[in-house]
Amino acid sequence: MYLYPWRAGHPDMREPCGMFRNLLVAVDGSKHSRRAVITGADFAKHAGTKLTLVHVLDRPGGYQVPRELKAFNELEHIRITERDIIAAAGQEILASAERLARDKGAGEVSTRLEMGDPARVIAEIVERQGIDLVVLGRRGLGEVGGLLLGSVSHKVSQAVDCSCLTVK
Repeated sequence: MYLYPWRAGHPDMREPCGMFRNLLVAVDGSKHSRRAVITGADFAKHAGTKLTLVHVLDRPGGYQVPRELKAFNELEHIRITERDIIAAAGQEILASAERLARDKGAGEVSTRLEMGDPARVIAEIVERQGIDLVVLGRRGLGEVGGLLLGSVSHKVSQAVDCSCLTVK
C-alpha cells in the first residue's frame, strides 16, 4: 500500500486521486496547521483535486471599539471594532495559507472565513461541499482548551463521514 500512490506510479492514479477529489484543510496559523496546508497542497497538486482552506473564528468579537483604539478612532474619524480586528486576523491567516498552498503547487484553491464552533462549522462544510478528505493539524492554537474539552481534530474526525488526516 502506498501512502502517496501518485509518487509510485500507482495504476489507480489515472483519474484525479481515485477517492479524494475535494479536500478541505482547516487552518489557524499554528505550525501544525502550516504542515496540514503543505500536506493538503501536496495531495491537491499531484491528484488534481480542489483544495478549500477554512479558518473558523470561534470568538467573533464585539461591535464595541477597544479602549486602546478610542483615541485613534477620534483622531482619524474611523471606527475599528474588536470584530473588525479579529476578522482581519482571520483573513490574514487564510491569505498566508493560500500563498503557501499555491507555492507548494496546489492549483484550484479557495478560502472560507467562518464563525462558530470550529468542529461543528467544519463538519457542516464537509457535508455541504461533499468533501472527501479533511486535513487538520494535530494541535492548533487552542491547545489548553483542547486538552480540557477535546481537540478540534478529534471532534471533526468523530463528526464527519469522510476521511480525516491529522498532521503533526
